[in-house]
Amino acid sequence: MQFQVPQFIETEDKIIGPLTLRQFFYIAGGAALILASYFALQFWLWIIVTLLIAAVSVGFAFVVINGKPLPKLLLAAFNFYWNPQIYAWQPEQPALPKTEENMKKAGFSLEKIVAGMALNNAWRYLQTGSKAPEEQKAEPVEVKTKEVYQVFREITGERKVAKRVDYR
Repeated sequence: MQFQVPQFIETEDKIIGPLTLRQFFYIAGGAALILASYFALQFWLWIIVTLLIAAVSVGFAFVVINGKPLPKLLLAAFNFYWNPQIYAWQPEQPALPKTEENMKKAGFSLEKIVAGMALNNAWRYLQTGSKAPEEQKAEPVEVKTKEVYQVFREITGERKVAKRVDYR
């Protein structure tokens, strides 16, 4: 039995003609505000208010930026600017000076630290099969190679001498 995989799950259903329910309510709300302002304002002021309300309602209904509708984008922008932007880390306890008394209070002891280092070295030996780097400090021997020159002939027939470099 095969199941159908839902496709286009992010698209909203067109309920009222070519408009989704959300788009219809934004346009209808803008039209209602324009109609109410027609009876409350003078004609020249009504034209200005109508243009502003129509632009806002059409923008809210149809503008999508990066897959987000304009109201969600404006809400996110408002929250971004309203909330503080500085994150300062403050430790829970102030740093104590590194003295022997403070180390004992915190539960650190020299024996535990040395045991941890020994365990770390043993773990490194198990993982890599070699001793710790402190034990392997052998200075690399610099081998002084003598410079070798070679005579070669160019395409023109001219003989030249060049230093030979072996990359080994």
